[in-house]
Amino acid sequence: MKTNTQSVDIIVVGYGPTGLVLASLLGQRGHSVAVVERWPALYGKPRLTHIDGETARLLSLAADAEESLRDSWTTPHYFWSNGKGQLLIDVAAGNTRKSLWDDHISVHQPHFEAAIHQRITANPNVQLFRSYAATSLVQDSAGVRLTCQPWRRGDEAEIPEEAITLEAKYLVGADGSNSFVRNALGVDRIDFGFNERWLCVDTEPLRPLPAKFDENAMQICDPRRGYMFMPIGKTRQRFEFALQEKEDTVSMSKPEAAWRLLREYHDLGPQDVSIVRNLVYTFECRMAKSWRVGRVFLSGDAAHTNPPYLGQGACSGMRDASNLAWKFDLVLRGLANDKLLDTYEKERRPHAQKLMLDSRTLGLVANTSNPIKAAVRDLLFRFKLTPKPQFPIVTDGVIARGKDGKPEGAAGALSGQGRLKVGGTVQRFDEHVGFNFSVVSRKKVKDALSPSMQQQLQDVGVHWVELDSVGDEDGTYIAMLDTMNADAVVIRPDFVFFGAAKLPQLEATLAGLLAALQVQTNSKTPKPVPA
Repeated sequence: MKTNTQSVDIIVVGYGPTGLVLASLLGQRGHSVAVVERWPALYGKPRLTHIDGETARLLSLAADAEESLRDSWTTPHYFWSNGKGQLLIDVAAGNTRKSLWDDHISVHQPHFEAAIHQRITANPNVQLFRSYAATSLVQDSAGVRLTCQPWRRGDEAEIPEEAITLEAKYLVGADGSNSFVRNALGVDRIDFGFNERWLCVDTEPLRPLPAKFDENAMQICDPRRGYMFMPIGKTRQRFEFALQEKEDTVSMSKPEAAWRLLREYHDLGPQDVSIVRNLVYTFECRMAKSWRVGRVFLSGDAAHTNPPYLGQGACSGMRDASNLAWKFDLVLRGLANDKLLDTYEKERRPHAQKLMLDSRTLGLVANTSNPIKAAVRDLLFRFKLTPKPQFPIVTDGVIARGKDGKPEGAAGALSGQGRLKVGGTVQRFDEHVGFNFSVVSRKKVKDALSPSMQQQLQDVGVHWVELDSVGDEDGTYIAMLDTMNADAVVIRPDFVFFGAAKLPQLEATLAGLLAALQVQTNSKTPKPVPA
């Protein structure tokens, strides 16, 4: 068999949500990307069903936002009740729309994957190698070499006629929980001790169903059998059922088991819904011991697998992608030292682990099968002795720090998004700034900086949003600056606050940004930011 050898900047192994977002963002920044994926086409059925407002912002940068979310549905509540129907907690109560997107969005995954794929296929910087399985991975101080062989399952599809060898500066494994890349690196995983089997049943309605199936998500924590239901976008539903110890996976994977449980718990039958997919999942809680080995990185489920109870597994993977994308961009453009990439794991591991362990805690609530423990659990919730999980912030890496070494002010927190009026046109902040660093200030401040500082920030690709010349349509950014007692705020491409400052301290804050980015002041003329 012939072997085709090609060289690119970045290899991405895996074409799920994490790989899609990473390939799209890097391609848009002008970097050459090769994506390797075993399957010949997008899967076409949902796995994840929930994203948050931050992830919706990422989708708006990686694809056409309206197309991505055309079948999405706001989930106003995620109720958790006991077996008697008594409310324990509403995990999704409140909708701040801080991001200009809803806080909890039920999505049809094939739609947003197709939208990102459409953006990628229109970009000549990204090559897709489908129906290929990675078989060998080697690296040295100069780069990475990946060998791939044609792959198919059975006789489902035609396969390529030649093997490929890809060479790149870096490689990212976004190839799922059974990651070839992670195994090739010899990286073990930490098991946090949660392994529960649930039957997942996705359906489409054949007639109008009771409203409870269309509006909210519901987790019923019955010690006899936990179960849940939630909408998948506007027109589909997901039902999940905990498996009991006596029930084997093979028999519970059959349609007969799905129909039996749908009838028993929801009074639904073949006259009401059609089953699109039924599958037994083992929910697990594991994390790779290292996310970087030399020039190879792990992301998404290859790095961390979450129980589904917070709906943050895929969101965490897409955060991995955006974090890596802007750091790769600076390194590949010759601006930043390779050591900047070490901050990827420093920033993302604690953040993802907090969400993973919070989800695990909720999973233990959902899977309580001992009636006595369930009764104690109910009392704890009734007397509000179980606080809702708090969303994590970035605590290490590229953030401004105080003298005590801790994040300074709002540094590390997720920024909100408002609308700007630019030249008579009202648009979302992300539409104006794109996937770039930004400095938002009350008035024009750029000219007050030293010429060398201005040049370095221009090289990095900083966008200036000066509110005396750009309209703050809803007062979002003036309120933000007032809350921070600041004249300017620095925001990273992944929406995280770097830091804020009064005008006399702004140059020092921006110098801190350049130092944290490890910008190489003596580097050659950097590769420009794409227009």
